[in-house]
Amino acid sequence: MLCVPSCRIVSAADLRKYDDPPGLQDNGEIVFNYLAGKHSSLSWFINAKWANFMHFLGSVLCLAFSVAWDQHPYSGFGVMARFCLTICFSRILRTVCFMSTVLPSPRPGCYRHRFPAPPEDWWGIIVVGIRELRGFGGCNDLIFSGHGAFWTMGPLVFQTYYPNKFSAGLLWTALVQTSIRDVIDKQHYSVDMFLAVVVTWAVWDWLQWVYPRSQPLPQRPKGAAGDRLNPLVLALIAVALLTAAIAAFVAKS
Repeated sequence: MLCVPSCRIVSAADLRKYDDPPGLQDNGEIVFNYLAGKHSSLSWFINAKWANFMHFLGSVLCLAFSVAWDQHPYSGFGVMARFCLTICFSRILRTVCFMSTVLPSPRPGCYRHRFPAPPEDWWGIIVVGIRELRGFGGCNDLIFSGHGAFWTMGPLVFQTYYPNKFSAGLLWTALVQTSIRDVIDKQHYSVDMFLAVVVTWAVWDWLQWVYPRSQPLPQRPKGAAGDRLNPLVLALIAVALLTAAIAAFVAKS
């Protein structure tokens, strides 16, 4: 919740918000556009819409709940505890970063199209930031990318807790492609996407004490019957997936 009013506050506090300052030179974007123009297969890889928020969130939720079907030997609660704390601390670091230095948006003219004129006093700006945020995000480059940080959690969780390395590799590939597409679409600068991965990975490693990989659940004795599926657990899974779907729909609307 800290990021929500902060996005509006940093946009309102930008002294050049009505000057339409041009975006910064992004060498990553230049290289990606060059490669996309060299061959149709590269253009397809760079511009195709492979994955989005729902795919990465769904992969994490499926991994957490799949312990009920013996797909991995780790506690779903332990996995999600480390996941949530990583999101929390990376969001705090992100807010400090974009509140410290105001960078121009890759898309000039954003503020006048998205937000009304800000109040004169700081208290009014804070109140407006909470009540009248239009959509998700502000009108400055929010270094580093918040959704890039969230996407990074998918491959990190699978790399740490899932025995099938192909799944983690597929998610890393999807993360790279989706991050490149975000740069091409001028949602973020390439440095935002790079730092999103690096910072989130660092926080994930710092929080390994929350649920270390070296502490799997006890193995089931050979020949023992499987656990009975508790209807309440199945209901919890259904509610979690439904909530995630609603949250993604609201975020895109």
